[in-house]
Amino acid sequence: MPCKNLSFLVVEDHEFQRRGLVQLLASLGATAVHGAQDGEAALKLIADASQPVDIVICDVNMPGMDGMEFVRRWSERGDPSSLILMSAIEPELLGTVANMALAYKVRLLGVTSKPATAAKLTPLIELHRSQQRLPLPKDHSFSFDEITAAWVGEEFECWFEPRINLATGAPRAMAAVPRWRHLAEGVLEADAFMPSIRARALDDSFTCLHVQQAAAACRRWQLKCEGIPVSVNLGFHSLADVNLSPRIHHILQREGLDPRLMILSVNEAALDTNQLAQVLENLARLRLLGFGLAISDFGMGPTALDPLALAAFTELHIPSRFVVGSDRDPSARAGLAVALEAAQQLKVPAVATGIASKYEWTQLHEWGCRFGQGPFIAPPMSRSAVPRWLANRQNAELSEA
Repeated sequence: MPCKNLSFLVVEDHEFQRRGLVQLLASLGATAVHGAQDGEAALKLIADASQPVDIVICDVNMPGMDGMEFVRRWSERGDPSSLILMSAIEPELLGTVANMALAYKVRLLGVTSKPATAAKLTPLIELHRSQQRLPLPKDHSFSFDEITAAWVGEEFECWFEPRINLATGAPRAMAAVPRWRHLAEGVLEADAFMPSIRARALDDSFTCLHVQQAAAACRRWQLKCEGIPVSVNLGFHSLADVNLSPRIHHILQREGLDPRLMILSVNEAALDTNQLAQVLENLARLRLLGFGLAISDFGMGPTALDPLALAAFTELHIPSRFVVGSDRDPSARAGLAVALEAAQQLKVPAVATGIASKYEWTQLHEWGCRFGQGPFIAPPMSRSAVPRWLANRQNAELSEA
C-alpha cells in the first residue's frame, strides 16, 4: 500500500473535501492522518511532537492563513516533512506557488489539481519514499562548541559533483559542495549545518576552509587528470570584504594551484547590495588574477541587472528549479529560456544544475546549454573518489572514439 508507515497532515478549509482526502489516505494504508482547516491550525498540529508528520498535503486558497503564508511560516521551522500542494487554481499560478515553496527551501514533492485521487497522489508519495536524503540533525542547530570541535577534528569535508559537456559527455569541471562527516548523524548536507555556521558569524572562515580544501583536492587530481578545474560557491556575505580576493589568492598559492583551475561561483543576490562597488572590485581583482567567475541561481535574484555588473563573469549557472520538470512545468520552461537567452547575450556558456533525466539532458543540449551537472550524471562524491571517476569517464570516451 503506497501510504504504509507514513503519517499525513491534510490542510484544507472545505470540510467535505478534507474528510474525503483523510478517508482516501487511510484507505491507502496511512499510519495516521491529521486534518486542519487552515494554516494556523496546521502549524499548531505540526508543533505537537506527539503527532509527527511525514507528508503535508496543503490547499493554496483558504480563508484565514492561506497555503502561501503557511508554507512561509512552516519553512521558518526547518521542518523535514515533505509537501504536496493541491488546488483548483489555474496551473500557471499553481506553478508560481510551487516555485515560491522551493525558494523557501521546502521539500516539495509536487503539485496536483483538485479533486485529489489515488492516481494523482501515489506517484508523489512514492517520490517521498525514493528520495535518498542525507540524515539531518534533530534540532537543525549546532552550538559554537560543536562546530569548533568538528573544525578541529577535520569533520568538514569538500565533496565534488561532476560537471560535463552536454554535447560529448566529457568532464568539464568538478563542483565543490561542503559536507560534515558528523560522528553521530552521518554525512550531512550543507543545508543541515550552514545556518548554524552563519548564525555564529563563521561564514568567512568557512568559505576560506572550503576554498582551501577544494584547491588541495584539485591540485592532487591534476596529476592524473590535467586541466579539470574545480568550481566553488562563495558565500555572498564575504563579497563586500575587499580583502577577500588577496585572501583567496594566498590560499591557492599555499596549495600550489593555478587560479585558472578554479571557478568561483557568486549568487546573483550578491549583486543586489548597497556595497556593489566593493563586490565589483573583488570580482575584477579575482578575474585579473586568473580565476573564472560564475553567476549562480540566475533568475532568482534581481529582475534586472546592470550588464556592466555581469561583465566579469565567465559562466552563467541555471538553478535546478528551472531544469527539473521543465518538460511539464511552463514556469520552469520560461525561466530556463530566459536564463539561456541571458547567457547568449552575455556571450558566456550556460551551466545547468540538477539534471535528473536523459530528457532534460537532451532538451538542454538542443536549447543551446553547453554544460550540466545533476543526479542523472553523477551525485556528489568524496574527494578520494574523484580521480577514479575522471579516469573511468576519460577511458569510456577513448573506447567510444
